[in-house]
Amino acid sequence: MKNKLLLSAIALSIATPAIVMPIGGTTHEVEAATYKKIFKDVTTKNVNYDIIHSMAAERIIKGYDDNTFRGGNAITRYQVATLVYRYMGEKLPVVKPNVKIPSDVTPKSDHYDAAVALLKADLLKPDANGKLNPNKPISRAEMAKILVVGFDVKIKAQYDFADTIEGDAETRDYVRALYSNGITTGYLEDATFRPAESLTRQQFAVFMHRSINIDPNFEAKPIEIPKEEGVIEIPTTGYNPYELSLEKTPASEYEKYSDKYSDIKTDKLKSPKVGNFSAEELYNFQSQQLSMYKEYLKADKNLGVPSTSLQEIFVEAFAKSEGITTGEMVKILNYVQSTGAVYKGNKMAIYYKFSDINNAYSFYLVERTR
Repeated sequence: MKNKLLLSAIALSIATPAIVMPIGGTTHEVEAATYKKIFKDVTTKNVNYDIIHSMAAERIIKGYDDNTFRGGNAITRYQVATLVYRYMGEKLPVVKPNVKIPSDVTPKSDHYDAAVALLKADLLKPDANGKLNPNKPISRAEMAKILVVGFDVKIKAQYDFADTIEGDAETRDYVRALYSNGITTGYLEDATFRPAESLTRQQFAVFMHRSINIDPNFEAKPIEIPKEEGVIEIPTTGYNPYELSLEKTPASEYEKYSDKYSDIKTDKLKSPKVGNFSAEELYNFQSQQLSMYKEYLKADKNLGVPSTSLQEIFVEAFAKSEGITTGEMVKILNYVQSTGAVYKGNKMAIYYKFSDINNAYSFYLVERTR
């Protein structure tokens, strides 16, 4: 059985109350009836009607010559650069004053000045071939960087989406900043951000508007990561792999298990009491948990202790390191061996590895090394 996230094609919810908000720190407010420019393809039924038209009133958005906004079209790198440049102008920092201008960014383009400004601000980067690909749709990860750095959005809470927990740390922090300030909600149905995907003109307009008008009192809620399809129901000793902490496992989680050293080495405990799951499935689940826990602890090594040679001297050493009795440590070892769970200690994580390349059975530790 392979664990897979349930993905659906439901579009990102960017619903915003239909109210008029000041743009660019001004007190200028307009009502729907006073907009001088109305895009014929953005009706009052659109929940973002006021956002789009107020940004047009501030001359951030211009639309097309036929008086359409075309909000459903993917927004390009050129277009994003232009919107940000129209608002920020000379406020954009110059990080790379001597940056090489890509050959596909030509002075003949109406977007040239904007693209050059964002290149110098290090908000846009050429690809490996030195091309900017200005007419290519911008990715959500690139959008996150531009808005967070360009508008100096700070991280208020370290909540992560299911697909930003691991991977590029820089992108993860940008997304944390957006989410913790209410700029993005992500894809609610599977708690993902989808950094590699593109976004529409309407979505970027809303994200940019929210970046300009951040509510300083906004408090983000923790992201609820849905269970994976066919998820293995393993007791995790209070450990949520998506909410990393150093909270010690409560004694109540393991006190019902044997405190006899001899039971650690009995074969019967090698069959976990967590349903009809295979050793491979348990191993895969544990690997996911430990990879996240290991990153959090900044541990740089695993110390494997084969169960066939586990000695009482090791148990005593583990107990002393954790500041608990030898009897309590024996219960913990029996607990992780019986359940497949990961024990979170003060200085180490302990788990029982049900399968590896040699199909061996071992206790493993992840020690905090720095």
